[in-house]
Amino acid sequence: MELNHKDRKILALLDQNSRASVSELARNLKLSKDGLNYRLKKLQNENIVTRYFAEVDISKIGLIAGKVTLQFQNVDKEKEDEIFEFLKNYPKIGWVVFCSGRWDCIFAFYVRDNYEIQEMINSIVEKYGKYILAKEIVSIPEYYIVSRGWLTKDFGRVISKIGGKVNPIVDELDIKLIKILTQNCRKPIIKIARELNKSSSLIIQRIKSLEKKEIIRNYYIGLNLEKIGKEFCKSFIFLHNYTKAEYEKLMKYCLHHPNVTALTNIVGSWEMELEMEVSNFDEFHKIMNEIKNQFKHIIRSYEAIVITREYGRDYSTII
Repeated sequence: MELNHKDRKILALLDQNSRASVSELARNLKLSKDGLNYRLKKLQNENIVTRYFAEVDISKIGLIAGKVTLQFQNVDKEKEDEIFEFLKNYPKIGWVVFCSGRWDCIFAFYVRDNYEIQEMINSIVEKYGKYILAKEIVSIPEYYIVSRGWLTKDFGRVISKIGGKVNPIVDELDIKLIKILTQNCRKPIIKIARELNKSSSLIIQRIKSLEKKEIIRNYYIGLNLEKIGKEFCKSFIFLHNYTKAEYEKLMKYCLHHPNVTALTNIVGSWEMELEMEVSNFDEFHKIMNEIKNQFKHIIRSYEAIVITREYGRDYSTII
C-alpha cells in the first residue's frame, strides 16, 4: 500500500509521541477530530499501525541488556516456528527476529545479572542445542531508538537513549504502570486507573513522574512494513583504530540519517549495530556504503541481514 502525505504525517507525529491526544494530533495536522479518527482507525484496521508502546530505560528498572545471534542447522519451518515461540515466550527475552544472511535468529535479553544470562543460555542450549551451528553473545551498554525520518521531512525527530549504569528508581505501582504502557500506551487513563484500582489523578501524576525521571523515554508505534513496501535491515559494524571522538561523530551521523531507526553500542565481536527501514536491500546497501566511505578510516567492514520476522520490543514480559 502506498501511503499518502497525510497518512505519512499522522504516522510521523505518532512515532514522535504515540500518546498524543486526538485533539493535539488534529490541531498539528489541520484536520478535524472526526477526520483524524477516521484515518487512525483505517491505519489500524488495515494493520499498518500494529501497536502503540512506551520505550523504557531498562537501566532505571534494574536491568542490563544483551543480544544473542544464532546460526541454525537442520531446521525446517516447523522447528523454526517452535524455536520462535519458545524465545518469544521466554521471560527474560523482549525482542526476537528471524533473518536472512549470516545469522538466522537474533534476540535481545534483559536481565539483572550474569547468572541470569547463563541460566537463559543453558535453557536454550539444553532444548535446541543440536539445531544451533554457531552463536554470539554480546553486551549492550546503551542503545538509541529514533523516530522514523523517512516518513516525512515536515517534522523533527526524537532520539531516545536507553541504558547506562544500572540504577533502579521504581516501585511496585511504577512497574505495573510501565507494563500497561508498554503494551498499549494509548489506553485511556480512566481504564488504567480502574485496572490498577487507583485514582485517575494519581495515574496521571505517576506517568508524568516516569517521564520526568526519563524512565519512560518516549512513546512510539509499531508498523507493518510489509504492508507499506518497506524492509527491515540490520548491519553489524566492525571498527578499528578509532577514538571516542570519532566514534561519537559516527554515531551522530547515523542517528540523523532518515532511514536509521536504532543504533546499538556493542561490547563483543563487533562495535556497533544499525537498524534501518528501507525500500529494498539495494537502498540499504547504498546507505551502508555511504556511511562506510564517510568513515572509512575507522570502519573496517560490516555484515548485513534482512529481518524476515519480528516480535517486540515487549518490555511487559521482562519486568
